Amino acid sequence: MLTLLREVFMKIKIISLFLLVFALFGCNSFKKQIDIAKQREPKFKVELKSPKVPAGSVEAQLEKMFFGLKKVKVNVTYSPVEDALCLEFKRNTVTNYQFYNRSNRAAFLKALEKYLDDYDSRNLVNNKTTKKIYGSDEGFLIWKITKVSAQYRDNIDFSFGYLFKEKSPFFTITQGEAEFEDIFASTETERYNKNGEFQLFFTRAQAMDLAVYFDPEFLQNLTSIPSGAVDSRINYEEY
Repeated sequence: MLTLLREVFMKIKIISLFLLVFALFGCNSFKKQIDIAKQREPKFKVELKSPKVPAGSVEAQLEKMFFGLKKVKVNVTYSPVEDALCLEFKRNTVTNYQFYNRSNRAAFLKALEKYLDDYDSRNLVNNKTTKKIYGSDEGFLIWKITKVSAQYRDNIDFSFGYLFKEKSPFFTITQGEAEFEDIFASTETERYNKNGEFQLFFTRAQAMDLAVYFDPEFLQNLTSIPSGAVDSRINYEEY
């Protein structure tokens, strides 16, 4: 009888130990899944359907395929729910929606201030490595091939600097490379959609026009401030 009880207790201990190991393994596995999900979840995101307030527009430049710059209209809107400023423009056949949160906007204003100081002090140099010289900050991007196509999205870096074109130093915003993974794609070639790195070019006057929309006080009073006219010309300012 005593031997039988010992065998029963031993079996109970083994089963309890097995359940404990299984519970610990399950908890760790579940925790890993949560950690992976958190890593994949964007730190900052915006929905295109979110309420937005039109702020105005500015003009910028994009590089042509072979040489020179071409003008592009940049529409500016503000999404109060996400506290996100959006720059919308078309590059080739792709419509880009750059979303700037509070940190991004502060980084832009700080970078522009450095650029203007360097401009006035004549410290700007004709060097291709200067396109990210004033720092970077992680923002959010949505891009679409057509108006009715799917939305692609990614958290990317906005980098600030300058580049010379036609002997003129343009303030630049570099849109980092973006990649969207469509887990429901039927083929491997359709699984990934990429949007390569490129620059938005601004003359000094255009950059200062854009800075108005990044100003915290302007955004606070956006509904009561009429959007002003902006200079539509490309003024190449020889440096």
